[in-house]
Amino acid sequence: MAVVSKIQSAVLALLLAAAFLSPAYGEDNVRLVEQEIKAGLLYNFLKYTQWPPEHANRGAIVCLIGGDPFSGHLQPMAGRTVNQRSIEIRNLENVKGVDGCALLYVHANEKSDWPQLQKALAGKDVLTVSDFDGFAENGGMIEFTHNDNRIGVKINIDAVTAAHLTVENRLLRLANAVHSSAAD
Repeated sequence: MAVVSKIQSAVLALLLAAAFLSPAYGEDNVRLVEQEIKAGLLYNFLKYTQWPPEHANRGAIVCLIGGDPFSGHLQPMAGRTVNQRSIEIRNLENVKGVDGCALLYVHANEKSDWPQLQKALAGKDVLTVSDFDGFAENGGMIEFTHNDNRIGVKINIDAVTAAHLTVENRLLRLANAVHSSAAD
């Protein structure tokens, strides 16, 4: 009986381990790590981007439109400083609240609304970031990409320049530079 009990315990332990190591569990963990990395990259985007002098007295306000794809991983940044500016996180209902934002993260579920958002942002010194495919080529400034299970970055030099922003070389070296498509 003791042998049967030990075998049952071993089988149960293997089943539990298999459940926790299933692809779904692994994908969730990878997703959490990805969100943490992207949140850290947003901090670096703030750190290595320069805004026009009139923006210098404003805080480093990170705005999210379309929801928070970071599952709260941005919250530890709130209250910290970057380039002597206090970081604040805001969730926006629409683009009307974008005034004052230093960085606007456009959730992938806003992809269909991007052309209208882009028009509303024209002439504003707001760094735009997203992870939907084609964001940078379609006038967004920084796009998160995936390549061989690695997070990459595309930077649209034309869009950054049009917003009177400057991205430091140390950030440009880590990114693929792209230009807006001819349709813009």
